Amino acid sequence: MAVLAVGTIWYLVGPVRATGRRRFATAMLMGFPLLAIVIYLVMGRADMPDQPLQARLAGPVESLPPAAVKARLEAELRQRPDDPRGWRLLARLRGSVGDHAKAADAWQRLIALGENDAEAYTGLAVALIEQDGGVVSAAAFDILKMARDADATNMQAGFWTAIALRQQGADDEARAAFIALRKNLPDALPLAAMLDREIEALAPTTAPR
Repeated sequence: MAVLAVGTIWYLVGPVRATGRRRFATAMLMGFPLLAIVIYLVMGRADMPDQPLQARLAGPVESLPPAAVKARLEAELRQRPDDPRGWRLLARLRGSVGDHAKAADAWQRLIALGENDAEAYTGLAVALIEQDGGVVSAAAFDILKMARDADATNMQAGFWTAIALRQQGADDEARAAFIALRKNLPDALPLAAMLDREIEALAPTTAPR
């Protein structure tokens, strides 16, 4: 799933971010949704006549900054607001550039179009969580449950569910959720190391005799 892929990339570039090379890390994070959007804008829909690249994007693709690509996609969606693929791409891009309020709006529009899948629910929940500074609200928690009902293997939804349980003080449940996520993950993956830290932090302590 794209959201999970973006989230995984973010964790994978964690060491890069830690060293201060945030511009490089952000470029990696944004590259995937930007590429998908450029392809979408250039190729359009199968039922639409071909349109030259210049006319669609008003400039070479490689020279367009993310904000311009986002503006072009928003313009496309004003002309065809019932296009779920466009809203999905826009939601991904808005989230990747940190525009979480508008990302939430795009995910909500996608869901309203009947795209009730795990990515859409997870994307909406994460956008709400980011707006709240990492706190999983009751509304976000309910949406995460819908995401997991749609796909029990959705790792991003599982991760934020575990975070929510920790925030609620349900340490045993949170630890079990983190352990379930950690299972079968390669040790070399930075996400595995992060989950190990969460599991260790929630380990029961033995009272001194």
